[in-house]
Amino acid sequence: MSADSAPGGPHGVIWELIPWLVNGRLSGEEAAPVRAHIQSCAECAREFAQQLCIFDAMQADDSIAFASEAAFQKLAARLDAAPARTRVQPTRRWLAAASVVAALGLAAWGAWSLQHTPASATAAPYMTLTAPASVAAGGAQLRVVFTPSLTLHELERLLHSIDAYISDGPTEAGVFTLTLAPGRDSSADVAQRLAVLRADANVRFAEPVVAAP
Repeated sequence: MSADSAPGGPHGVIWELIPWLVNGRLSGEEAAPVRAHIQSCAECAREFAQQLCIFDAMQADDSIAFASEAAFQKLAARLDAAPARTRVQPTRRWLAAASVVAALGLAAWGAWSLQHTPASATAAPYMTLTAPASVAAGGAQLRVVFTPSLTLHELERLLHSIDAYISDGPTEAGVFTLTLAPGRDSSADVAQRLAVLRADANVRFAEPVVAAP
């Protein structure tokens, strides 16, 4: 019998307490009259057996399957394997239990996916090397990509040779932004420093930053 057709009166009160008896939420004093009624009422005994079967299936030790179809099939197999005295015809509660298992599987998959999503998937919008940018107050800027083998000493030497400092980076693509010293940002100065960078074996890429209009 489904919950929509549950009987009324004292019998109906017992009927509504059956789920709480199944999941162990009733105290000893509360559970005693429910158990006594189940022993004398065949209808409530069948309902209790059905709900107990579903509860036991959902409390199994197996990990929840991520695929909802697989979870449904597991629950169906456990119910089919139950003793004949406890098997009953499927009702809306049986289908609801399967839906709960499926929902838990999807929720677990969502949590796993969120935890394993790389940080780059939620990073700032993608920026190309030649994208316009606001030039810092210090002077002209250059975008540079160094080789992984570049040492700190070599980096300091290179920055000193072009009279610049690192003002941003590295980005996820390994791009640094170098800012030239004030007063050294003429076209000739920028071109000279780009030539020094491009001639260095530790530099893979060097381009001027175009100021945003």
